[in-house]
Amino acid sequence: MNRRTIILSLLLFCSTLFFLTRDSLGWGSRAHPEIHRHAVRVLPAEMKAFFERHADTLAARSVEPDLHRRADSLEGYYHFIDIDRYGAYPFPELPRSYAEAVKKFGKATVDTNGTLPWRIAEFTRRLSDAMRRKDEREILYCASYLGHYVADAHVPLHTVENYDGQLTNQKGLHARWESRIPEMYGENFRYDVGAPYRIEDPLASAFGIVLESHLLADSVLALDMEAREGIPEHELMKMVERRGWTELRMSEKYYARYYKLLNGMVERQLAASARRVASYWYTAWVDAGRPDL
Repeated sequence: MNRRTIILSLLLFCSTLFFLTRDSLGWGSRAHPEIHRHAVRVLPAEMKAFFERHADTLAARSVEPDLHRRADSLEGYYHFIDIDRYGAYPFPELPRSYAEAVKKFGKATVDTNGTLPWRIAEFTRRLSDAMRRKDEREILYCASYLGHYVADAHVPLHTVENYDGQLTNQKGLHARWESRIPEMYGENFRYDVGAPYRIEDPLASAFGIVLESHLLADSVLALDMEAREGIPEHELMKMVERRGWTELRMSEKYYARYYKLLNGMVERQLAASARRVASYWYTAWVDAGRPDL
């Protein structure tokens, strides 16, 4: 393991020390690296060798965009889009062109509502350019960030204003669904990741992923409420010692019930993330002219 990979691995470990909020971890310190590793495994042979050689770096850097939020106040807006602020599904009122959206709603509104789909399209272009130049450092940077953004688009709560259940007295749901469930049950997940495919329109595809995820958001919220039903208050929450801190957490009884009610939703979204990440990487490579990396 080279020095850079060791440093990145330490950054990955340190990222788990931060408390989860809207502007912190996406899929979390366990899931993002897993998504990247599974994406590497399904790449076609012509480009797989390069990605396999740098698999540790890609996995370590998969959480780097979350860490970057602490240095760049704008970074947080790239990880979500509260698309329900633009009317009703499938949100035809929101132009898919960023320029047209800004013209219609104003830059401040569009940016603060989140710009995830446009960020995915931007980094697809940047990755393709880096591949065309065979710029290894830029390839790894763009691939890591692009993979992170694509994975975040598969999180239902990244597509709604009620992103943490804060509007429905379900505060903390964001971390419970996307971080704690993979941490607690991830070892038993089966990643049935299909082969990657070329994406004809990266921006349209990014919006498509957002719309798919959005359709799951109501279930994420409703099933959390159902999982709580009938559990006495003293059995629902517990105090937990974690790295020298005491925090209040939902109990194992709650998580066992919520996980069962979700019926594999988190697992399916993780597998879909891995295939889509691989597909965006593959698309960038094809658009670059299939260079020998």
